[in-house]
Amino acid sequence: MPSTKSNSKLGRVATALALGLSVQHVASAPAVNLTAITKTVKCIQSSAYGGPYMAPFPIPKFVNGLNGKFMFISDIHIDESYLEGSDPATQCHRVNTVDATKNRAGKYGALNSICDTPQGLMDETFQWIKDNHADVDFVIYTGDSARHDRDTKQPRQSSEVLNEHKIIVDKVLQTFDLTKTKFIPTWGNNDQFKYGEMAGANDPIIGNVTEIWKPLGLGLETKPEWNKGGYFSYQVAPGLTVFSLNSMLLFNTNKFSSDCATAGSPGGDMLNWLTSQLDQLRAQGKKAYVMQHVPPQDASGKKLYWPGCDARYTNVLGSYADVILASFHGHTNSDYITAVYTNNTDNPLAGPFFAKTITDKVPSDLDFDNSCILHITSQGPAIIPANNPAVRVYNYSTSRWSFGALIDYIQYFSDLLQDNSDGKVTYSTEYTSTRSYGLWNLSPFAWTQALKDWATGNSTAFGDYVKFRFVNPENAPTITY
Repeated sequence: MPSTKSNSKLGRVATALALGLSVQHVASAPAVNLTAITKTVKCIQSSAYGGPYMAPFPIPKFVNGLNGKFMFISDIHIDESYLEGSDPATQCHRVNTVDATKNRAGKYGALNSICDTPQGLMDETFQWIKDNHADVDFVIYTGDSARHDRDTKQPRQSSEVLNEHKIIVDKVLQTFDLTKTKFIPTWGNNDQFKYGEMAGANDPIIGNVTEIWKPLGLGLETKPEWNKGGYFSYQVAPGLTVFSLNSMLLFNTNKFSSDCATAGSPGGDMLNWLTSQLDQLRAQGKKAYVMQHVPPQDASGKKLYWPGCDARYTNVLGSYADVILASFHGHTNSDYITAVYTNNTDNPLAGPFFAKTITDKVPSDLDFDNSCILHITSQGPAIIPANNPAVRVYNYSTSRWSFGALIDYIQYFSDLLQDNSDGKVTYSTEYTSTRSYGLWNLSPFAWTQALKDWATGNSTAFGDYVKFRFVNPENAPTITY
């Protein structure tokens, strides 16, 4: 049997390339394990980041009119009833007439509380976006425009829900030139007439919001899948389609949804539609992003979908990993990733597929030597001050050879305690993904190498990841109300 080790110059070159070494380092590259390299090549080729997608880059705007940037925004939760100087225990709606020391709701929000977002925080956030990032090519907004309905003394009204949707659209129209920047929204679990409840087909909120979202220019009224189930696709550029899914059809707390293992389930129908669309993109050599509000798993790794829906969605991300460049979620107001992987290294796209959220430790069952990480789902931060408000700006490739591949992102945050003290909202860089996490881009292979390093227990980058999960600045104080 031939040896799997090779000390040949060719083997050293392959190792150098795999390790990201320059040509002058070839002589010092270690001996190659050809079995490991074969496995690595199959993993890379099975993801959407094979070939030229391994080295994505933007090209000058004058070539195709694109800036190579898009923005991620989530969970605005505008609250028209927010009262500065109120007691956060009342959802920041009323003052405490018994103990005035508890009336601590700031002008721009009450950090780490159950309160929603005041108008002032939303206004100044969008003004900062307009002043600094209005030139992005498109915006992914993963939903939850309306306030939570948890104040029993001031229950939310249907008219209030619709008006809060309209407030967000009006703010978008004031911030972006929609002839140049497309704004792609989706449903949050608070965006319905009744919190957390949305019918599997033809829910009344769809028709109402179709009219409110009409100025966004997405043509939703012409899309049968939208009119029925509240999901749609939009081509943001030739060769790149964004799928805006309705996670309410998968979410296990929505009493009007059902497990995707049940024939005719709304979530199952949506995923059938998605796979048929992805088949078409694969045949055309095109790529996709997938977005929705509720993620498959929360920050602790707890599953949030019906079991059959969780299995099917994971299977879609895995089996179409060669088409789906990225997936984005909101809902948890926190910042983390989930790895979709298979232990079938001979034929990775055939599965089976598994999903593990990276919490405050790398899951022990991520066997890097005997698995392929094919896809990374991205969980982004929120505007609502459950943590410090934050948004992201992604850099993506605009080269025809790697269009849509994620290069990097910068996460911007605002220190809410400082904002309330200063009387103004100030956003600054919290971190840059490649620099902080030791990545060269956001491909699954790059993330795999980072996770291997994190798993050693000696990684300062992983310490940063744990800190950034809840948008915490250095020496953030503990807040009590």
